[in-house]
Amino acid sequence: MAIELPNKKNIQGDIWPRLPKKFETFYFFRITRAKDFKQHMAGLVPLLTTADDASKLRNDIYEKKAAGTLKSLIKLSAINVSFSATGLKKLGAKKFDDDVFNNGMYKDMAAPLGGESEAEYQGLDDQHEWFYQFKPHHGGVDGVFIVCGDSPETIDKTIKKMIEPTFKYGEGGQSLQKIFTQSGEVLPNDIEHFGWVDGISQPIIVGLDDESKTKTERGMHPVQPGVILVGNNGDESKHPAWAKDGSFMVFRTYEQRVPEFTMWCASNTPNFERMGELTDEEKAKVLHELRLFSSRVVGRWPDGAPLELHATQDPNPMLNPDPAINRQELIKMHGEEGAKKLLAELEHENHTDDFNYDPQDQTRCPFAAHIRKCGPRNDQPDYAKHLMMRRGIPYGPLTQPPEKAGGVTQHDRGLLFVSYQSSIDNGFRTVQKAFANREDGPQDKKALCGGAKSQGIDPLIGQAHPSALCKGDPLTYKSPVPQVNMPHPSKPVPRINERTIDLERFVIPRGGEYFFTPSISGLQDHLCKV
Repeated sequence: MAIELPNKKNIQGDIWPRLPKKFETFYFFRITRAKDFKQHMAGLVPLLTTADDASKLRNDIYEKKAAGTLKSLIKLSAINVSFSATGLKKLGAKKFDDDVFNNGMYKDMAAPLGGESEAEYQGLDDQHEWFYQFKPHHGGVDGVFIVCGDSPETIDKTIKKMIEPTFKYGEGGQSLQKIFTQSGEVLPNDIEHFGWVDGISQPIIVGLDDESKTKTERGMHPVQPGVILVGNNGDESKHPAWAKDGSFMVFRTYEQRVPEFTMWCASNTPNFERMGELTDEEKAKVLHELRLFSSRVVGRWPDGAPLELHATQDPNPMLNPDPAINRQELIKMHGEEGAKKLLAELEHENHTDDFNYDPQDQTRCPFAAHIRKCGPRNDQPDYAKHLMMRRGIPYGPLTQPPEKAGGVTQHDRGLLFVSYQSSIDNGFRTVQKAFANREDGPQDKKALCGGAKSQGIDPLIGQAHPSALCKGDPLTYKSPVPQVNMPHPSKPVPRINERTIDLERFVIPRGGEYFFTPSISGLQDHLCKV
């Protein structure tokens, strides 16, 4: 029996392969006149960017890069749309048999305040730290337009000329109300604010991606499209027929405290406080130890090389910590073409997915490392069902050396996290709650961590209850402070590998929502029908 392959012309392009973007704005709205909104939305559907459109745009960019003819950013814009459970209800859509989605992110991820029921609020987010626009008692959010482009000006023009005029009726009326916007920008070399290349190791989807990239004994294997797309092969849910080729979208704002993270890493690096007394050779050794410790916290070196393959030494030549200067130094050493070839080889090595974890060993990559907690591979037998497409983008300015050296955040910055999956419970919710937030998640490694404690919560996005934080200090935990097992690499492999360190808090959830990103046919034939 032939397996039906996903229809690229029916899938919104940010789900797969990802909308081409340098800048991105999330335009959150509330539906005010459902009947008019349906008619207006029907007029916008032909302008949405499909997977087929996005794939052609991205291939065009890659071909021009390879040919050396891409001299500047290509002027482009792209639009996708998603709806929350309240938005779908206003549009008359048949309700999903999914309480996690239907109840929304606030009740699922926020911790109860005094007197509130744990059955109603089932998370660990501090409600006081959420942006009020996402809170249901302030009206909540019905939907979001994702608008991508080559510049903020292009995005602004797209919103003002293509989106907002579409939803007008009569004299000054609109069928939607803009609530607020959040905007991000792709940072140099695709890094996030802590300094690591982001978005590596995305799932390879059968019928959409080139599966030859994963023909290896190690690494993640291709997954069925139903892990990401509702109603496709591998999706075990019982959702309405109109939802086919859609995907559940998770949007979540994570504030990142970069100077504090840097200082915490330094405080866990021997002799860092004595840098002023050291020789140049000694300083270089301490800086390597700092880079190694922070990379073990993440699970990869900053350029992406996995610790599981490069346990103690970054394969990338670091002639200068500034990537732009470093590139110029490489050109001096190898010439323009030689440097280009070297960087291409390094990118392939850095972005490789050709590795697995030994469930009995954390000598190379700690059990508590961020990418191992959230992407456990061989540590978790059914890991593939928890995969999701990650489409986040940083917001806020890069941290400059004076701010970083001062140790205190001066500017708002972080990640506008986006993921797509056919089940929020299997995807984002399991990764955040069962993997990152649990000291023994995804699998208890207590016996291999000294026998007293498990590996600990995720050192970056793992959460403790808000009551564990010091009053008035959102970054500091009260005693007993949460700890993670972050041992030094050692050989031969010790079966019990232990080094517990106290955690601080560097990532603060500021709110978000659960959405559904419908297919083109779902919009045309169901959601936009009056």
